[in-house]
Amino acid sequence: MTGSKRMGLPPVSWFPLCVWLVFAGCGGQTISTGSRKAMLDDIKRAESEFKVLLEAPSGVNWDEPEVASLVSGLMRGYADFANANREDSLAGVFLMRRADLLQGRGDAEEAEGQWLDVIDGFPSSKLAPEAMFRVGFLRETVMGDTTGAMEAYGQLVAIYPGSPWSEQAAASIKWLGFSESEFIRSLKEGS
Repeated sequence: MTGSKRMGLPPVSWFPLCVWLVFAGCGGQTISTGSRKAMLDDIKRAESEFKVLLEAPSGVNWDEPEVASLVSGLMRGYADFANANREDSLAGVFLMRRADLLQGRGDAEEAEGQWLDVIDGFPSSKLAPEAMFRVGFLRETVMGDTTGAMEAYGQLVAIYPGSPWSEQAAASIKWLGFSESEFIRSLKEGS
């Protein structure tokens, strides 16, 4: 599929509305230091268990009940932490990791949505350009959506021009825009 039927990346200007909605929904609640530490301990334990599975010679079988349960718990831990600690620098990091897990288990559209949430929720962080690049790369390589990939890459170049991810996006736009004959000619010229 080369056409994108999804809406494009959300405009960064939606951020203030999203912040307001989060705070309105939370009722101004904050999490205690003890609860934050307990959440981090649970995440660290689950990450350690998952790391053992990743390092196994046989790799990760995402369909095994033990793996599915561990991954679901870890994703829930990341989301719970991010929701309870929105201003914490780890919130965005954990949402990025959650997107990686979603992609790893084959949920490309959910991974894309999680990266879009990072872009929306943390537009000024260094994570936003990376998340935007990952959206483009996912659309390009997994979803086969060249138009959607070029859209994401184009927005990355426009919104975060100084980012190293922007340089990669610009290169990707160039190569995605090539026809097959132009690509072959370019390869021959480079040899």
